[in-house]
Amino acid sequence: MHSQSGKNDVLINASIAARRARDQELEKGLKDQSLVELFNAILDHAFLLPLMELKLNQCTSFQGAQILSLQNLAQPYCFSSTTPLIYGKTFIALELTEIGENEFRHAFEHLPNARHLAYFEETLSSYACVDGGTGICGTQSFVERAITSADQALIERMVDAETGAHYFPSDELAKLSAMFGPMREAGHPSTTRNGVVDLASKRIL
Repeated sequence: MHSQSGKNDVLINASIAARRARDQELEKGLKDQSLVELFNAILDHAFLLPLMELKLNQCTSFQGAQILSLQNLAQPYCFSSTTPLIYGKTFIALELTEIGENEFRHAFEHLPNARHLAYFEETLSSYACVDGGTGICGTQSFVERAITSADQALIERMVDAETGAHYFPSDELAKLSAMFGPMREAGHPSTTRNGVVDLASKRIL
């Protein structure tokens, strides 16, 4: 609906509403202003959140991967799988550069209330990854672990760190799902990792 000024302010209003909702959730969940200030500082930073996700969780969103690559904090890394089911298939993973490692060690020195950083890291490790709708990029060990554990929720979201192309089209996913059946019987991967946050479906898998 148009505002009285005649302008279509829907994008402005949506942006303001999203930020208000984030502020309210942080205030409600943390109940400590020093923690709220720290969380906001990291979330508002140009690259700290994806940098921490890649360092601690070994994956980040495709958007985060692009930010890290542009800043030379991470770079695409090509490798061929040695997993029997997909032996020789090529992947473009994402690995932190030396600059990224150094930035991870030093970027937090000027954050407000950095003494609470361990609490933020603990919160970050409560999920495996966040998919905003364009997929996720991971390190080589993350990609290989997802495949060997037959974790379809991760596998179907993994994308090329350079192009954003999904590694497995729907027909390949169907074949993999059938082959992964016996592996899942030994223990579903959801029991060995934290949740996949799917923002497109607004669900935690």
